[in-house]
Amino acid sequence: MNEKIGVIVDGSGDYASLNRRFKETCKIVKTDGPRGHTAKPDDIASRSRKQISILKAFKCKKVVVVLDLEKRNVKYFSFLKDLENAFRKSEFGVEVEIAVPNIMIENWYLADIKNLSKKKKFLKNDLKQKNYEGTHGKNELKKLMEKKYSYSETVHGPQLFSVLCLATARENSPSFKNFLHLVEIDEFKT
Repeated sequence: MNEKIGVIVDGSGDYASLNRRFKETCKIVKTDGPRGHTAKPDDIASRSRKQISILKAFKCKKVVVVLDLEKRNVKYFSFLKDLENAFRKSEFGVEVEIAVPNIMIENWYLADIKNLSKKKKFLKNDLKQKNYEGTHGKNELKKLMEKKYSYSETVHGPQLFSVLCLATARENSPSFKNFLHLVEIDEFKT
């Protein structure tokens, strides 16, 4: 039996994107908090217990908690390390890993923007690929959209994520590469 990997995400946009792309290999649930910019890693870990229990009931072999850095007043790697330490303090009865987009899930879409701009009419044509890791991904993405469109996390995000070339995005985003490793998406799958 091929067990799924459980994934806990923040909001509706992250849920819609990850569920659309990885629903065959992952069981994805939304958190019920706290995940705001002031939430402490220990609180995030303790309040994840309910979702981790749900994913254990679905017989997930491990759980990956996906949490955006967003506007937190801490450096990316410090936040990642603090979260890892907080989750390791508790016993959940299943392996729990942490994946943090640098800065938000939109940075993962931007990691393949050249390819996506050829596939989606709401994006400007022939965009050049550059390094968007650590930028405000949502603002960057809004600048790259055609003027008649207004970015929606739950509409455009899943459309972009569903056609994202995983190999390209992996090369352009270390945080996405880490996520793919944690959810065991094979190196050659696109």
